[in-house]
Amino acid sequence: MVNYARDRARDSARDTAGDPPETAPAPSLAVHAHGLTVVRGGRTVLDALGFDVPQGQITGLLGPSGCGKTTLMRAIAGTQAKVAGTLDVLGAPAGHPRLRPRIGYVTQAPSVYDDLTVRQNLDYFAAVLQPGPAARAERRAAVTRAIEDVDLTDHADVLAAHLSGGQRSRVSLAVALLGDPELLVLDEPTVGLDPVLRRDLWNLFHTLAARGTTLLVSSHVMDEADRCHRLLLLRDGRLLAEGTPESLRARTHSATVEEAFLHLAAGPHDLTPDPRTPEATEPGTVPVDAAPVLAPATAPAPATAADADNADADADPDADADAGRPAGRRASAARTTATAARVLRQLRHDPRTIALMLLVPCAMIALLRYVFDASPRTFDGIGASLLGIFPMITMFLVTSIATLRERTSGTLERLLALPLGKADLIGGYALAFGLLAIVQSALATALSIGLLGLDVTGSPWLLLLVAVLDALLGTALGLFVSAFAASEFQAVQFMPAVLMPQLLLCGLFTARDTMQPALKALSDVLPMSYAVDGMDQVRHHADATPAFVHDTLIVTACALLVLTLGAATLRRRTP
Repeated sequence: MVNYARDRARDSARDTAGDPPETAPAPSLAVHAHGLTVVRGGRTVLDALGFDVPQGQITGLLGPSGCGKTTLMRAIAGTQAKVAGTLDVLGAPAGHPRLRPRIGYVTQAPSVYDDLTVRQNLDYFAAVLQPGPAARAERRAAVTRAIEDVDLTDHADVLAAHLSGGQRSRVSLAVALLGDPELLVLDEPTVGLDPVLRRDLWNLFHTLAARGTTLLVSSHVMDEADRCHRLLLLRDGRLLAEGTPESLRARTHSATVEEAFLHLAAGPHDLTPDPRTPEATEPGTVPVDAAPVLAPATAPAPATAADADNADADADPDADADAGRPAGRRASAARTTATAARVLRQLRHDPRTIALMLLVPCAMIALLRYVFDASPRTFDGIGASLLGIFPMITMFLVTSIATLRERTSGTLERLLALPLGKADLIGGYALAFGLLAIVQSALATALSIGLLGLDVTGSPWLLLLVAVLDALLGTALGLFVSAFAASEFQAVQFMPAVLMPQLLLCGLFTARDTMQPALKALSDVLPMSYAVDGMDQVRHHADATPAFVHDTLIVTACALLVLTLGAATLRRRTP
C-alpha cells in the first residue's frame, strides 16, 4: 500500500512538473447540507445540521459513539430514510440513482460475504458497477488494483470468514475503491487496525485526495483529526464546529483537537484567536462560532432531501433514462446473472446447505415409501404430491435464511447503495435457487419413479415441471418472508404460519370437495392446492389436460406475484 501511495504521488508530481505556480482556486462542494434533520423513533438523531464538504479533500467527522455519525453518513450515501432539510451530494439530492456509481460507501461493520474469497467478493461488486462481458478485462484490472491498494494480495484467495477483523475491514474498503468513485463515505474505516495499517490507509486516503477524490471519514479517535484537511465535530446530533484542525485549535486556545472538542462540548467560551497561533486562511474554512456557510452562488441549486424521497427514494436504476434501452436491459440482465453466480459460489462453500436442499427431499420420500411398504397404492396416492411439497418446504427454509443473512450482514444495504436494481437482486436469487430447484426436483423424481416404483400414468417430465414450479414458489415465499424476520430463528418460525395452512388444506389429507365451505374457499386461494391438483392430473392422465395447464399457470402466477412482492419489500432507504 505504501508503494501504491508513493507511485501515485510520483505520477502526480510528474504530471504537474513545469507548471507555473498559481493561486489555488476555491474548492467546489461535494456535499452541502442545511437544516439537515433526522428523527428516528421519536428521538432527534441529527438536529438541523449545516455544513459543506469541499471536493478533493479529506473531511473528518469526529465525535463520540452515539452522536449521529453513522446516521449522517447513511444520509449522504442515500440509505437513510426520513431525512428532512437540504442535503445536496455531487450536485444532486442525496440518494438519487445517478449518484450510486459515483459514491463509494463503507459501513461501520465490514459488509462482505464471509463465504466468498476476497477476490470473489470484489469480482461480484465489480460486476454490479461495470456489468457485461465487454468490461471483463477492465473489471479484472480494477479488482487486482483494489486488492493491492489495501495490501491483501497474499490473501486474495482466502475466504473472508477466515480473515481477521481488520483484514475484513480492508476487504470492505477495497469494494468501495472499485469504479474510482468521486466521493468515498467511510464509516470508521480504521477501527481494529494496528498502527502500521492505519498509517498506510491514511497515506492511501491522502493519495486519493491528491488525485481529486473527496473523502468523508468518520472516527471517534481524536488523534486522527490532524490527518484530515477539514473537520466536522459532532455531539448529540448537533454540529459543534467545522474548520481545519489548525483553526479549531487556535480558536479554542487548545494544544490538540481533542482538547478543542472538550472545550467546545463544555459550553460557550471566549473563542477569540490566540495571537501566537496563526489562523488558517484557506478557502472554505468556517469559524467555530459562525453559522454554517450556504452553497456559493455558482453551485447547483440545493435540493431538499424530501425532493429525493419524492423523486427517487426507492427507485431502481430502471427509472433512469437508459434503462428502457437495449444497453440498459443488457446491463440489468448482466447484474442478475452476476448475482445468481455469486449465490451459487456461496453455496459451493457451504456443503451442508447443498446437502439439505438436494438430499433431504430424497430421504423423506424414500422414508415415506418404506412406511407404506405394505400399501403401495397409498404411496402412489400421496407420493406424487409430496414430490412438490418437500422441495417447496426445503427451498422456503434455505431461501429465507440466505436472504435474511444478506439483510443482517449489511451487504444488502451496500448493494442497494449501488446501481443494482431491486428486480436484478431478486431475479438473481430466483435464478440461482431455481437452478438448484431443477436439480433437486430431478433427483427426487428420478428416485421416486426409477427406484421407489412410484406409479404415474402421465409423463415424468410433467411431474418434474410441477415439482420445479413448487420449488420456485417456495423460493419466492422465502424471499418475501425474510423481509419480516429479524433473525434466522424468526425465519424458521414463519414456516408453520406460511406453509402449514397450505399443507393441511391442499387436499393431500382429505378431498377439498368434502371440506367445510369456509375451508374450501380458503383452499381455493392457496397455491399449494393447485400444485397438488396438478400432480394428481399427471398421476391419472397420460397427456397434459386443460386442468393441468390451468393448475400450473396458477402456481406460476403465484410464484411471480410473490417474487414481485419480495422486490417491493426491499427499501433503499431504511429507518
